[in-house]
Parts: sequence; C-alpha cells; structure tokens
Amino acid sequence: MKTILLSSLLAATAAAQTYTVTDFGPQCGGDLHAQIVMGHHTGHDLLFGVTGARANALAVLVLGHHFAAPVQLPGSQCLLLVDPRGTMLTTTTATGTAHFAFHVPPVVPITIDFQAVIVSHSHHHGLVAESSDGVRLTGV
Repeated sequence: MKTILLSSLLAATAAAQTYTVTDFGPQCGGDLHAQIVMGHHTGHDLLFGVTGARANALAVLVLGHHFAAPVQLPGSQCLLLVDPRGTMLTTTTATGTAHFAFHVPPVVPITIDFQAVIVSHSHHHGLVAESSDGVRLTGV
C-alpha cells in the first residue's frame, strides 16, 4: 500500500510540474534545440536535436550548470559553457545531425544546463572540438 501511494504521489508531482527550455550562448559548430514531451511511463522527457555539426563525428551532450568562466575547447575557438556533471554520447550522421533523449527527474524545483560538443579529427589541426549553444531546462 505504501509503495502504491508513494508512486502515485511521485507521478502526481511530476505531472504538476511546469517546464521551460531556454537557449543561451553562441553557436560554434552546431545548433542544439530541445523539446519537452510526456514520458513513456511517467513524467517528462527532453528530446534534443543537434544540427549543423561536423558529419560522422562524436557528439557529447554535456549536462551540468553554466560555467562562470567558459573554457576554450581544443583545436577551435569554441567555448564549453556548461560545467560537466554528466555526459551522453552518440555520433553525428552524414548530414551533421545527432539526437539525444533525457528523462526529466520528478524533482521540484529543477534547473539543468545542456550543451553539445562535437569532437572530430582534422588532418591539419588534430583533435577538434566544437560546441553548440546551450539549453537550460527549468522546472517549477
């Protein structure tokens, strides 16, 4: 009985939250966009798309909080805007797109910043890391 009540309470809390996504920072090798959707079981999911990135490269979605002083990425003038607390990995397609999905935990309030970093190898510059703009998820 307690488990059912707790599950119902958590589901009600998650459903009652209001989420917003806000872009921040410059684009430097890709555009990150996000959409909030209802999750498959309970709660919400955040679907990310990266466009305009290097083709067939490693795509890293960085989760964390906005850096007070951004860090320059190797091999480019691009900046890491998010202090990494976690990452998700995939690869970009031949057209320079990538997709990620993140389940939003039912926690009130919540603020998480995201940024995509695209890592590739250049014959002239070696390792090159470029970044997207950032996306901030806020839930109340």
